[in-house]
Amino acid sequence: MRKPLADKWKKTESRFTQWIVKMITPKSIAVFTTAAYALSLVPLLWIAWYNYPSADDYSIGSNCHQVWVATGNVFSVLWQGIVRAVDDWLHWMGYFTSNFLMAVPPNAFGERMYVLTTWIMLAMLSFSTMYLFRAIFVKIFKGDKWISHSISMLVLFASVQCMYPAGRVEAFYWYSGAANYIFVHSMSLFFFGLLISAVYDQGKKRIWDLSAASVIGFFTAGGNQMTALNGAVVVLAAVILITLNKGWKFCKGLGIPMGLFYLGFILNVAAPGNWVRAEGTSGMNPVKAVLVSFYECLDRAMGDWTTWSVLVIMIGLVPLFWHMAGNTSCRFSNPLIVIFFGYCLVAAMMTPPLFAVGNIEAGRLQALTFLMYVLVFSLCVGYVTGWVRQKFYGRERKRAGATGRNVHDGKGPEGRGFSPESCWCLAGCLVFLVMGSALMVVAEPHYYTFSSALADLSSGSAQTYGNARKGRMELYQKGAGKAIEVEALKEQPVLLYFSDIKEDSKDWENEGVSRFYGLKEVVVRKD
Repeated sequence: MRKPLADKWKKTESRFTQWIVKMITPKSIAVFTTAAYALSLVPLLWIAWYNYPSADDYSIGSNCHQVWVATGNVFSVLWQGIVRAVDDWLHWMGYFTSNFLMAVPPNAFGERMYVLTTWIMLAMLSFSTMYLFRAIFVKIFKGDKWISHSISMLVLFASVQCMYPAGRVEAFYWYSGAANYIFVHSMSLFFFGLLISAVYDQGKKRIWDLSAASVIGFFTAGGNQMTALNGAVVVLAAVILITLNKGWKFCKGLGIPMGLFYLGFILNVAAPGNWVRAEGTSGMNPVKAVLVSFYECLDRAMGDWTTWSVLVIMIGLVPLFWHMAGNTSCRFSNPLIVIFFGYCLVAAMMTPPLFAVGNIEAGRLQALTFLMYVLVFSLCVGYVTGWVRQKFYGRERKRAGATGRNVHDGKGPEGRGFSPESCWCLAGCLVFLVMGSALMVVAEPHYYTFSSALADLSSGSAQTYGNARKGRMELYQKGAGKAIEVEALKEQPVLLYFSDIKEDSKDWENEGVSRFYGLKEVVVRKD
């Protein structure tokens, strides 16, 4: 009786394995991951309707808003943004690109335009990540475009939805912080992708790549100094590797965009305004800042960043990278050096704020370093997976050659799809992630970014906050030249609230709102 039962179980298992191999294909995974990521963004975009400006959105954006009210001319507003950026470069801070972006917030053209903040940041981050990964995996490693897309979606899900809670507001809902860090970070990803594309594209397309890389590279280097330093390290490493392995002629023409990047970087770090701002801060000395950045990177990677959900997603990337590694002629050598370089890259991103202000506690700084960590982590997983595959099958093929047997290459039927082992791994990661997430969200509603948005929406906190801010806006618009008193906010949604005006009319945030709307003064009513 036992043998027929065992045979029946084996047949059932075989049929189910055949079904799962048939269902899990590169294209189906790409469709599924795209749908999952897109759906996860819906609550983030929905709650953005109740988002309103705060802090620097008023104080820095007031000049451009006044120009818009007076002229209604977009070009006049943009020119005012340039004027403000130049003034800040001379008297406050060197990142001229970020200065311009912050000077022209969406609310400069009308406060309800501020809802576009989340759309802009998520779009920039998503498309730049997809573009960079396609350049790396499809153009360099000749990988499958569907698998490349799937990897992008999984990395984006980890980046956006698993972000450390302290960074979410300033990454996606507070424009001034997001424009300075998330937008510029996304520009850097486009820049790296364009450099890669310029190596492999030909003709007019290559000219476009080089031209776009020159412009984007210059302005990326003029953004926040964390991204600028990070880009400088990557570009220098690329120059060294290209020169040692291929010779500089292999990438003839890249000198222009790389040179413009370093020009922007020099203008950024050598700006007169940096010295003005440094007088009011107490940062670390350069050596200590570097050493502390290595510690901080290790501490946060082992503690805050590598959550169970991020780890499961990275494990889910392994079968995708395993399949991709079987189709490339590139060699994966020295994985320890690659991992160490990735660690140094993330750590280097922390050095500028440690040097300037002595800490990286601001949410926007944590958000940016987390994004870079997830990006580097995923690329290191891919590199190590490729190294393991080449080592394993290289040895197996040598043994097979001596015995005359065939070696299974880890692919599915006809070498196009995934192997049964890879399919089971992907399915297992999905089930574990879904079940674990369901349990986690019940215990901690704000664990994921999308669950945090749903929690604020379902509780009514977001709507109450939005209505209160809308009521204030109407008072401000009708009170030009008057002293305005408003009630304190009764709700502070976790995903929307960043900062608010105070009871003191001389507070810098209060004065920013007053300038923005042309008020005599504005205060929060005392209880």
